[in-house]
Amino acid sequence: MNNTKKSFPFLSNKFYSFIIDPFLLVAVGLLVVFLSVKFLNKRFPKFKKYIAWSLFILAIFIFWAIAGALYLDFLNVSALGAYGSGNNFMWNSGVEVFGLEPFFKFTTPTYMNVRDPMNILAFAIFLTYPLFLYLGVRIGRILFKKARSRWQIMKEIVTKKIKKIRFR
Repeated sequence: MNNTKKSFPFLSNKFYSFIIDPFLLVAVGLLVVFLSVKFLNKRFPKFKKYIAWSLFILAIFIFWAIAGALYLDFLNVSALGAYGSGNNFMWNSGVEVFGLEPFFKFTTPTYMNVRDPMNILAFAIFLTYPLFLYLGVRIGRILFKKARSRWQIMKEIVTKKIKKIRFR
């Protein structure tokens, strides 16, 4: 193991990888909407439009920073030992700890060759992170907002127009 790499024990119970990240991103999207609807919008009504999007941008940058650092071997998941080396962990999620065969076996980290198909795939996966976070936000809006249906909105518009016509 290279001594220049840092090992962060506070990451030992968290699993950041290509396999687990989409589920975490959807969960974080739900959390973004929950926090903004239940707490922050009430506390800061002037910034109601910007709260959820600010949390969205913050979350995506945090995910990209941690996952990118793991992929480039700047971070390791020290609790997993040799299986927790950043690049290997991003591809295999540390499944070796459970006695399973790794999904991908690499002799060198995939980021070493820029034109390597696996490196291009990793870049493409990183680009999908906002989509998974947005999916979580959309689901959160359905679950946590008391959104009116289109039918209810149309009904309100029609009744207002009828009232205007009656009073002319």
